Amino acid sequence: MLNAIKRFKGDATGNFAVMTALLAPLVLLAAGAAIDYALALSASQRLTAAANGAVLAALSELQARVAAGEEYTEPMIEETIGSFFASAATGLPFTDVTRATPDVSVDRNNYFASLSFEADYRTNLMKIFGYDTLPISNRAQAVVGMRSYVNVSILVDTSQSMGIGATDRDQQLVAQATNCAFACHINQARGNSSYDRARRNGAIMRIDVAKNAILSAIDTFAETREFDDQVTVGLYRFSNTLTEILSPTDVRASDLAYAKSLTSSEIALDLTLGGTNQEEALRQIANRIPAGGTGRTPEDRLQYVIVVTDGVESSQAWLPNYWFFHSRATPNDPRRGYAPHEMNYALNASACDALRERGVEVYFIYTEYLEPRYGHIGRHDHNRFDFITNSLFPIIPERMTSCAGSADNVLKANTPDEIHQTFMGLARRLSSPLRLY
Repeated sequence: MLNAIKRFKGDATGNFAVMTALLAPLVLLAAGAAIDYALALSASQRLTAAANGAVLAALSELQARVAAGEEYTEPMIEETIGSFFASAATGLPFTDVTRATPDVSVDRNNYFASLSFEADYRTNLMKIFGYDTLPISNRAQAVVGMRSYVNVSILVDTSQSMGIGATDRDQQLVAQATNCAFACHINQARGNSSYDRARRNGAIMRIDVAKNAILSAIDTFAETREFDDQVTVGLYRFSNTLTEILSPTDVRASDLAYAKSLTSSEIALDLTLGGTNQEEALRQIANRIPAGGTGRTPEDRLQYVIVVTDGVESSQAWLPNYWFFHSRATPNDPRRGYAPHEMNYALNASACDALRERGVEVYFIYTEYLEPRYGHIGRHDHNRFDFITNSLFPIIPERMTSCAGSADNVLKANTPDEIHQTFMGLARRLSSPLRLY
């Protein structure tokens, strides 16, 4: 008897059959899961494509209605989204859509459309093991900026620091022409200043680069506008105070050729006063331009303010024969004074509040302060440049970001080509094509 039991325990001839019987359900479950998951993934991809198509089709129809002057409402757009999706999602094998929720919102003249959906994929093999359905869900989103009436008000820093050579080579040319590194043309006759002599020597100043970038930006506005009077331009320059060159409410503000001619003739360094007060410029522009609108009519334009500056504030001012502390200067920390009339500091982060509260979008093109390296530079100016480099450079972009409300609205550009390309990119960003996001 004992020998028989031992022989039974040692007999392995039936092990494979037993293991096969035990593992077969698991193998079948894995195969069934793979097939069902592949089919469910295909259904999910097709439903997502249908949702993407639905939001794009609805906003495309909205564009067509606007162009034709036809009525449109948010519920009408939502109905289009739902109808398109229902049609595209019909007939998917083993798939039941249980929820499809369209939604449309409007921010000024930007329309945002979305569709979230849920569906059940009916399993084939997995139901044997109690899994009757697999859940599917996703969300599609699209945005379009409608054909909009836009005003762009451009504020250009024309203070002394914008008269520095635009590149290292240009700084050398300035020094060769004048033996002067910084702000040596104050109160000199227009056309015969050291600044003008340096230009005749072949030097290109940052103010020249900024001017050329504005001219190119206006060309971009002209090339991309979709209809007459779509874009108006306001032009301003500032040092201690704001000077209006062209009001955006002027009847000629939509004449972009006229705006270019004024840019060429009126954007130039200030040869008196000389300080830099961005806060005052932003405060004044907030009181001069209309509030930001929807962009749907010429009287209700989208409003943009673009500030071109190196970001370094200065309290000093100059009139014939004497310097003084400008009465509208509002220094904030960190600050450093060099004389009773002179102090440097960074932008106050609250300077854009009045504009943003009125629905105006603010952009900064930040041309980082280029420290002069050639010509005569006294101890006084060395101290200034050290403070700007060590204390102001690290915080200027942060202050601009806080002021504008977004890091995307602060565009840093140093070289002439960077300044030009940045301005071009910004000009093109002011229209928003139909796209998924």
